[in-house]
Amino acid sequence: MAFLDVLAAAALVFAATTAGAAAVFAFLRVGTRAYAVLLSFSAGVMAYSSVEMLGEAHATLGDFWLFAVFLVGVIFLFTLEKSLPHIHPRFRGNSVTLPRKPALIAGSVTLHNIPEGLAIASAFAGSPALGWTVASAMALQDVPEGLMVSAPLSCYGMRAGRCLKFGALSGAVEAVSAIIGYMFLASVSVVVPFGLAFSAGAMTYVVFVELLPDAFVTGQRRVAALSFFGGAACAFGLASVFIR
Repeated sequence: MAFLDVLAAAALVFAATTAGAAAVFAFLRVGTRAYAVLLSFSAGVMAYSSVEMLGEAHATLGDFWLFAVFLVGVIFLFTLEKSLPHIHPRFRGNSVTLPRKPALIAGSVTLHNIPEGLAIASAFAGSPALGWTVASAMALQDVPEGLMVSAPLSCYGMRAGRCLKFGALSGAVEAVSAIIGYMFLASVSVVVPFGLAFSAGAMTYVVFVELLPDAFVTGQRRVAALSFFGGAACAFGLASVFIR
């Protein structure tokens, strides 16, 4: 049953990324308010989900190993960020500026999606309810992320149809990573707490270094802040109903 949940979650994040990429056909009409709400709301859900993942792992790992593996997750994402261009373009008015080559843009977002898929896998290995909370947050994030693949490619003159294919490809990588990651964790259950702590560290880095700065830079600070707390409250509600 849990594996079917993972398959459904993989389909969800793929569909969300593809839907975002499809917005390339009208991306000039995407407003900064919607951009800020999506990013900050998903950041709130991910932040609370990270706390839940740490709670799941703490009983097995203890304080020292929990912190150590959490820190490894942070360092891993920091290293990945240093080796790849920052993937979130800045929305200023109705323009998107990201002076990178098309292949580099698509490739960098695709690589960023691998740890996101693994985070979904780790969460489902902990519990289905936690998995759906994390998958929902990832899907919300993937909508603007799909556009972040297709819109810059369109600016470089690529046809909208091809831009959509590149965006869908990045979502497919995340979905496959979630499925393969879960199959591994299900067969080697002893590493599940480590996967939870590692993914919590990676997600925390994404929240505070990727999502929130990009949400606040739009100028919609009040909207972004309220959306962040709304996302955290939503995740708390889901956890109270399904995880407790």
